[in-house]
Amino acid sequence: MSRPFRLAGLLRVRGLQERAAAEHLSRAALEHTRTQARERELRAALSSTSDVAVDVRALAALAAARVASRGQLADLAVLGALQRTTVDDARALHAATRIDQRGLARLADAHAERERAHQLRVEQAELDEIAVRPPTQETS
Repeated sequence: MSRPFRLAGLLRVRGLQERAAAEHLSRAALEHTRTQARERELRAALSSTSDVAVDVRALAALAAARVASRGQLADLAVLGALQRTTVDDARALHAATRIDQRGLARLADAHAERERAHQLRVEQAELDEIAVRPPTQETS
């Protein structure tokens, strides 16, 4: 009978941790991509607007819109930088959890291989024992 892998529970936990880290990385990357897309859209909208002011109120409204847009761009740039840092941290965490999980998986594979080799040795010993026994004669 083969012995179970003693670290099987830890291997399952590490697998769950790796999947959670991968999910966190995926979400962080998606949020960062969305922020970059919003920034590109805002820049495109700003470059496509006409800057024709016909009176003082239109000029004041245009200036206020420009200031608000610059504020939005600055906010998006700060948010993008924070999200980039979050993505980098999530990537590092995912890499570390993958290393831990893979190390335990290699141990589990080595354990399984040792158990297979042990089972084959036991089976071979049984076959050798059968081969060296004298044949039994049946009496009728």
